[in-house]
Amino acid sequence: MINILVIDRERAVRQVLKEGLSKIGYSVQAVSSTAEALKLLEEKSFSIILTDLRIPGVKGIEILKKFKHQGSGVSIIAIVPYFSVKLAIEALSKKQIFDYVTKPFNIKEVEIVLRRVVDRDYLLRQIGQKDLYQEMAIIDGLTGLYNRRHLDEMLTREIERARRYRQPLALLMMDIDDFKKYNDTHGHLAGDKLLKDLAKLLLNAVRAADMIFRYGGEEFVVVLPHTFKQEAVEVAKRILNLDKRKLPATISIGLAYFLDEVLSKDELIAQADSALYQAKRLGKKQICLYTEETS
Repeated sequence: MINILVIDRERAVRQVLKEGLSKIGYSVQAVSSTAEALKLLEEKSFSIILTDLRIPGVKGIEILKKFKHQGSGVSIIAIVPYFSVKLAIEALSKKQIFDYVTKPFNIKEVEIVLRRVVDRDYLLRQIGQKDLYQEMAIIDGLTGLYNRRHLDEMLTREIERARRYRQPLALLMMDIDDFKKYNDTHGHLAGDKLLKDLAKLLLNAVRAADMIFRYGGEEFVVVLPHTFKQEAVEVAKRILNLDKRKLPATISIGLAYFLDEVLSKDELIAQADSALYQAKRLGKKQICLYTEETS
């Protein structure tokens, strides 16, 4: 069972989280102060901490440092009111938290964020929870990454959140160049190994808050929340360089990005796909950004 520690000064928040998350199978303890939390961390191991960043008398960053020091390996999710989202985004950009939820919140949104923490842990460690993931049907059987079905749910959520808080969002669509030829030359087992090796490399190339999906065949999608265009380009460059060192194939990448535009999930994917097509047309093993000219 996954142990969660909730820290929030509001009794109603603690109660809603404890009751709601306990119903879906988490073991939850809730406290109102940093002192209580630190004491519990000495006595018990927690996988996830859901914490208010605005506890009186203690700065949010100080809280995070204490928790990181005392709870090695714990994933921290910030709880912030709508008007304090910038505080959470700052912590997210500095890799001090895994993600955040806003209050008043929908317990379903909290559940999705928590599931991402659990999924990430599974993807990186490849241990336990296998029956749970098969039942949830969100994991690709070959690579262990999220599958295309889960992309629909997660990308819709991230687009809604980007709009609400006027935050940037980027999406990378990539595939392995000449994968069919590689498969035909080396066999399907070698092709499967190439896909799995790329999946492992991608997991180590992106931030914990980013999401990687096997879109289909040799195509992969990376969703980059809170990421400006130039930052997304740097991530794409890092991924592009993976093939030069550790893969027997090259990669092409299409990048789509928005800030303030009203884009749907399908439109953003279509833009990244168009940019990927342009990268292929221009000679492969490169990155193309979506523009009106590439559409």
